[in-house]
Amino acid sequence: MWLLLLLTLGLLPGCWGVTAPDTVWGFLGGSLSVNCTYQARYEKNPKFWCTPRFRPFTCTDDIVITKELQPRAHQGRFSIRDDWERRVFTVTVKDLAERDSGTYSCGVRTGIGQRDESALVKVIVLPAPSHRSSPAPTPAAGTNAPPSSPGPFRFFPVLFGLQVLALVAMSGAVLRASLWRG
Repeated sequence: MWLLLLLTLGLLPGCWGVTAPDTVWGFLGGSLSVNCTYQARYEKNPKFWCTPRFRPFTCTDDIVITKELQPRAHQGRFSIRDDWERRVFTVTVKDLAERDSGTYSCGVRTGIGQRDESALVKVIVLPAPSHRSSPAPTPAAGTNAPPSSPGPFRFFPVLFGLQVLALVAMSGAVLRASLWRG
């Protein structure tokens, strides 16, 4: 049973090493920034922004990625700035276009043969505000979407933790029952 628990934990995506807002939004033609936070041991590892493929936490092509020991990277309209002291890297997208709407992954390369640590971020590009009507609120860089649309992964860590606790409790009960009979 413990083997099953370890296998389950090993096969789950690396959702604990990097955190990011569930949803960010910006206006067409404007820019947005996303702050991705990572664990202490990943300061000098490459950081990336990509479109996930096949599985939610796997990328085949990086849009922009830093190099080891280089905290800044720039590729077209996309850039990354890594703050090693705060363990936060900021992805900035300029000149937002409709095609930029979608789901992205911000993450940390952990090494050859290891699963990258990453978090999913939904990007919403809104039409540019009209100057004739009352001014629309300007979204702050990297903010969560309005409270009326919570992201689907907001409660994932809590639910996952409860599932792990339930699995551990069941495993302990099975082990105790098997030892009691034997």
